[in-house]
Amino acid sequence: MKPIRTLSTAALCLGVALAAAASSASAATAPKAPSDKHSAAARPDISGTWERTPDDWFGENPDDPVFPGGPMPLKAPYAEQFAALKKKEAAANEAGTPIATTSSRCLPEGMPTLMAGLFPLQIIHDDKQVVVLGEYLQQVRRIILDQPMPPLNKLNPAYQGHSRGHWEGDTLVVETQRVRTDVAFYDAPHSEQMKITERIRLKGPDHLEDQVVIEDPVVLEKPYRFTFDYKRSNYAIQEYVCENNQIVIDSEGKASLSHE
Repeated sequence: MKPIRTLSTAALCLGVALAAAASSASAATAPKAPSDKHSAAARPDISGTWERTPDDWFGENPDDPVFPGGPMPLKAPYAEQFAALKKKEAAANEAGTPIATTSSRCLPEGMPTLMAGLFPLQIIHDDKQVVVLGEYLQQVRRIILDQPMPPLNKLNPAYQGHSRGHWEGDTLVVETQRVRTDVAFYDAPHSEQMKITERIRLKGPDHLEDQVVIEDPVVLEKPYRFTFDYKRSNYAIQEYVCENNQIVIDSEGKASLSHE
């Protein structure tokens, strides 16, 4: 009769211990599932107050800032109309009767001028939206996250337009459309077909970058590209109310200050 082999209690315990150790080692060395670079945990915190940098970004005159990407490639007749307007403005300024501007009319700057940051900006965000607060006239821009842009004929023209965004890793990609056509970027015109695309990201703990592309097949010869840079600030945004009853605008559109 063939003998039956049996394991002692000690041998059984040793086997269980070795199996447990092997399982533990396997778990320790197993590669971790890669984290989703688009997940909320991977997104940088861009909240806070931001000011444009360098300090002299506007050029010689903050009331007439230089274009951030050089002259805009305007098509005819828009280029000629823009040149004539700038000439008219210069003459009116020289005469001491400046032509009424968006500021003197106490109207919002709109997009993309809001992001130019002549006054400080504050950014607040969560998983559903990014909100940009402009101190000047207490402007509010809302960037809705992870939702498609509605058809243009379903969107009413607005000063800030309509913005939809999504995160690509550490970069917030934003598309803005349907900015009102009476909203000019440093006096440059645009059509109803203008689209603004931004790529916003932190370049350092205190350095925010906004790469901007403006496309307008009606007004522009080619896409216009530039970058806004901001530095983190401890400044606390204040209430800014424009008292337009102090501005008198005559029949020719010229503005002066009322002393009454």
